[in-house]
Amino acid sequence: MKFLKFALGLLLGLAIALTPFSTWQPGPTAGLQSLAVQLDGRKKPLDTVARETVTQIHGSTTYRQSDGSKEDYLTTFLGLWFNDRDWNQEPYILFNYRPLKEAAGLDPEQKYFSFRELMQSSLPMTLRQVREKQAADLGLSRDDREALIVADRMSLMLDTVARDELPLVPHPSDLKGRWTGIQETSAAYSAEDAADLVGTLEMMKVTYARHRQVEAIDPLARQLHTQLQDLSPTVYPGDRFMSREVFFNRLHAFAKGWQIFALAFVGMLAVTLWPLPNWYWLPMGTFAAGLGIQLYGFALRVQVADRPPVTNMYESVVWVGFGIAALAMAFELRTRARYYLLAAAP
Repeated sequence: MKFLKFALGLLLGLAIALTPFSTWQPGPTAGLQSLAVQLDGRKKPLDTVARETVTQIHGSTTYRQSDGSKEDYLTTFLGLWFNDRDWNQEPYILFNYRPLKEAAGLDPEQKYFSFRELMQSSLPMTLRQVREKQAADLGLSRDDREALIVADRMSLMLDTVARDELPLVPHPSDLKGRWTGIQETSAAYSAEDAADLVGTLEMMKVTYARHRQVEAIDPLARQLHTQLQDLSPTVYPGDRFMSREVFFNRLHAFAKGWQIFALAFVGMLAVTLWPLPNWYWLPMGTFAAGLGIQLYGFALRVQVADRPPVTNMYESVVWVGFGIAALAMAFELRTRARYYLLAAAP
């Protein structure tokens, strides 16, 4: 009976981890998402580049347009990359530090601003003063640091819009060699290869402009992927490697982990407050499922980054949380005290 209740709790947690089931299947834009890009010292899928770029500029993976419609990060990134609208006018850049907005003459209640609005404010003058302070090695105030953050977002947006030099083309032979943009392909490969790549990319832009749907260009993205892979098969990452990171981005293992731990906490609290001794193993099974999905997330992250997941604050905090939960599970199995799980799950 204990085993059955534990298994029931485990299945309940796994149901949360597996939902939605479409997460575990390749999506309709898998070819586009898995295009390899060399950025920040490693080769990452376009899906990760799009997610990181949009989040850094906009502060969110979803962009709500002026007409109320929403765009996901991949659609927004393509819009920037293909320059499908007047991005100077789009209220897209996150600026949420109120004192600096007031000092720049901007609406303090507004959260997102267009590039043009920011350039027409007194923010550029403030940035020049901040740069001068940096050059003189003077201390920076909170306002100065916030101005630099906004400047970084503006710079990244400039670099992303109509970015022909996005490093998609692999080095001919060196695994650690510098990748180039498609427009620079002829510097390392034949003119015929360069023309083929440019033609495919231009067809992607034309198709996207016509349909305004990411799914419409996925067949062309798969064709571009094959062309790039054929250029340098020993340097270009394998499909499995890129697809693994796309899957990791889509899974949200750690977000599902906290949902499962929350459910286990509620279950154990109910067992503790009311006379339900026979149901003790149900939240224990759910808690074990939370540990399982978190451990799976770490395993994926290690494979993606090719290093232990303890090199930044985010990874360290999640890792410490996992350690606390694992120790609580061990103590709970030994003592049946209930309070170890109640303390660790939140």
